[in-house]
Amino acid sequence: MSTEREKQIVSLLHENSPLTVEELAQHLDVSEVTVRRDLVAMEKKGIISRRRGGAALPDQGAEPLFVQREKKNHDLKRQIGQYAADQIREGEVIALDVGTTTAELAKALVKRRGITVFTSSFQVASILSKSNLHVYMIGGLIRFNEMSMVGSVAIETIKKFNFDRYYLGLAAVNRERGLTDYSVEEAEVKQAFIAQSKEVIALVDRSKVGASSLLKVCEFDQLSEIITNRSDDDSEHPALDLGFQGKITLV
Repeated sequence: MSTEREKQIVSLLHENSPLTVEELAQHLDVSEVTVRRDLVAMEKKGIISRRRGGAALPDQGAEPLFVQREKKNHDLKRQIGQYAADQIREGEVIALDVGTTTAELAKALVKRRGITVFTSSFQVASILSKSNLHVYMIGGLIRFNEMSMVGSVAIETIKKFNFDRYYLGLAAVNRERGLTDYSVEEAEVKQAFIAQSKEVIALVDRSKVGASSLLKVCEFDQLSEIITNRSDDDSEHPALDLGFQGKITLV
């Protein structure tokens, strides 16, 4: 492969990672076969990490800032958030995780009534401050880069309540490595919410399906449902290859 094209691929992934083979081919004006061959060579050098249908930068431990993630795949996240909101019934007590997709769910709930929401996310709480819902902010230690509450105070507070549904945000979902995220502190809070919830619903845009991150949050059998985006061929959607026995919803 050309060194110049290698530089272009790395530059594109720095702007938006992961990218599909199709997206890279369009950006580079080459065939998908050429891109796949390039990615194999680059992975052997440790430059990129190949994923089903595409590639990403290899660093799994560096968490992108909320404002960076908010711009990425915004329409896909909005679709998931709107669908999830439509399934929430009046009278329910729900918990919303931190993250950009759960923030989209919160936006879709602003004009609703009769729902009680618990969250550890300042972004979610700020969005819902414009609503007529009952909103409870979990206390604890502030994690500034995510603007969320973590630590023992947050966990002990969560244990006092029971939730109809918990809407879980994740960095990645992978058949072998499971449901993963970036932060140990965030994972502990997620696990506390999971333990107190009748249903746990993972909200993951399709770019996260097949990817992996730093640490496992929970097992697949702790989930009730995964909501993700449709693909060009839903019969070969990567979510169907996760080995998940629960409900998979494509929106």
